[in-house]
Amino acid sequence: MAAPEISHRSVAANGISIHVAEAGPEGGSRPAVLFVHGFPELWYSWRRQMEYLAARGYRCVAPDLRGYGGTTAPPDPSSYTIFHIVGDLVALLDALRLPKVFVVGHDWGAIVAWNLCLLRPDRVRALVNLSVAFMPRNPSIKPIDYFRRAYGDDYYVCRFQEPGFEAGFASFDLKRFFKMALIVQTTGSSAMSLEKMQASNKEIALPSWLSEEDISYLASVYAKTGFAGGVNYYRCLDLNWELMAPWTGAKVQVPTKFIVGDGDLAYHHPGVKSYIHKGGLKRDVPLLEEVVVIKGAGHFIQQERAQEISNHIYDYIKKFNTDLLTPNLSKL
Repeated sequence: MAAPEISHRSVAANGISIHVAEAGPEGGSRPAVLFVHGFPELWYSWRRQMEYLAARGYRCVAPDLRGYGGTTAPPDPSSYTIFHIVGDLVALLDALRLPKVFVVGHDWGAIVAWNLCLLRPDRVRALVNLSVAFMPRNPSIKPIDYFRRAYGDDYYVCRFQEPGFEAGFASFDLKRFFKMALIVQTTGSSAMSLEKMQASNKEIALPSWLSEEDISYLASVYAKTGFAGGVNYYRCLDLNWELMAPWTGAKVQVPTKFIVGDGDLAYHHPGVKSYIHKGGLKRDVPLLEEVVVIKGAGHFIQQERAQEISNHIYDYIKKFNTDLLTPNLSKL
């Protein structure tokens, strides 16, 4: 059976133009899945899951987030707060006449998805999040101060705060960059060091799950857009902390499944394993139903283990009543 076709269009929403990849049946009568990508990625990271779920009757929607790919990239770093990004997604759902969706997120997309569920649980049927666990707001310390104390000034999150840092990507062989970023298991976006990556002369052999065509697509898009949009998400971490003060201690009240690879550095950050497995995540996400740790998998798990992740998503969301009546959209 041929894979369902993925189509593309731009949608005006929340004052910007959002590039959206779509697959599966259109219209409000079928259940929809919103896929949210991370850094340094695009909608493209979800292509396998979109094909899989579209073939099973789901409407699949995967935007390039604000600042990425074919979506508008405002120049002001302060235009990338979590409220902007969640606002974009809510406005996109309104434009597509999707009152309630399943949400799947990864990396920064997982952070966005957690916050979409926190701020607008009424728009989410259930959540499947990958790699990055929920991070409750700590009122006693700002995120960048925490990262500096924990990892030092050379940590990539701290380096990203430097104005113009993203210009360093321009001198990089982007195909080599994406090969290194995607296949080095303990790298992912959590250990990004341009200096170390540029200094490496190690030969890179692509695994079976990643092709030269995949690498060329990512490199060609980022060659046009640059990396400023994605870096600006990190520059808003402290601003997000300030703006999210009213939600200190708030719970994520959405049915949830969390998946992580045991080779993902995000899983090995201090305190993360304990938080996930010893009650912290369940405390903050009371409707957490499943935690899956995939042996031998790295950070970009939805690509590295595409079929396995597709199965996990489908097995979880199919148990919900998907024959939902479409609410009145006149007020959206």
